Amino acid sequence: MLHPSVRPTAAALLLLTFALALSGAPGPLDAKKEPAHPATEKAIADGLRWLALHQAPDGHWGLHDFNKFARTAPLPGGKIVGDNSVPGTTRKNDVAGTAFGLLPFLAAGHTHKAPAKPVMPSYTKTVSVGLRYLLVKQTKVGASKGAFSTEMYANALATIAVCNAYALTRDPALKAPAQLAVNYVVAAQHVAGGWRYSPGMAGDTSVTSWQVAALKSGQVGGVIVPKGALQRAAKFLESAEVGQDSGGYCYVPGGAETASMTAAALSSRLHLGTAPAAKTVVNGVAKLRASPPGKTSSPYYEYYATLAILQVGGEDWKFWQLGPDGDGKGGIRDALLKSQDQGGLRPAQKGTWVGNDQIGGRLGATSLSLLMLQAPARRLPLYRPAKDKKDKQ
Repeated sequence: MLHPSVRPTAAALLLLTFALALSGAPGPLDAKKEPAHPATEKAIADGLRWLALHQAPDGHWGLHDFNKFARTAPLPGGKIVGDNSVPGTTRKNDVAGTAFGLLPFLAAGHTHKAPAKPVMPSYTKTVSVGLRYLLVKQTKVGASKGAFSTEMYANALATIAVCNAYALTRDPALKAPAQLAVNYVVAAQHVAGGWRYSPGMAGDTSVTSWQVAALKSGQVGGVIVPKGALQRAAKFLESAEVGQDSGGYCYVPGGAETASMTAAALSSRLHLGTAPAAKTVVNGVAKLRASPPGKTSSPYYEYYATLAILQVGGEDWKFWQLGPDGDGKGGIRDALLKSQDQGGLRPAQKGTWVGNDQIGGRLGATSLSLLMLQAPARRLPLYRPAKDKKDKQ
């Protein structure tokens, strides 16, 4: 996902978080104990079905042209008929699009391995061909060995997807690709600890946050991640703070504080071991609470803010998830449910969220929104509390 104020010529994109920043034990409102919420479950089911119905036969999702591959049923069934879904972006990056497509399925517990007990709908084939597409794209030799893309946003997303798929299944066929992917991210790090659009560039907070999520996805999944790479990343993020322990962060060190970079940096610093009680986190969360869900029109900000506050837990998470009065109104869940497309004007868009060019259009926005709804379930290994994680260095 692109930082909202930056539009590089390359089609580099983001999450995800995804996939992403969920370490740290929740407080009194433990996300793992939240009761089932039927409206949320329906929204997730609708979103997953839409994703499955817009996957190309070779397994990829296109950010700019997924509508051309609309099918009558998820793979391996159905046929391509196309539809009038609006992509919402002209950016071309099938690696990023495929990672966006895969992550919500993994977060819902669907992998490329058939479950012991059949579940319906089955998305085993959807995930299997999506992962296969990414593995085919991964560079096997040369200076870019291990890369799914030399655009660091897209590469981070793919690394997160493959590492989490490995963590969920322990499939030996994914171990080497996951390790190679992590190795490439480490090799692409700037000496000052950050990352930017291309390998070796001096870092920015947005790209760096995605690389941190990629490395932590590998580490949590059992892939070897050098401790030094994580320590350097932590130092870079510290340098992006606007004033010691202010809790506000900027895009590049020395810049102006922004809400989106504050959310991204807080999420990443919590990933890297900063305590929820640290002044920078306490002050940063206060800033996030001052810009609550549904008030910014920024999926990027809300995504990272959701992940950061979930790691902090307690009353902060209750406020963010359920709103200021704790009744569900005004929280992130409420905001997402209200903004999901119900297919009124274009039935083919049912289950999606509107996006823009900077976050990967409709596909990127739908992926991030689903991941926010799914985050409390903590199915992705990266989303589990710190006590459940086994770090390898």
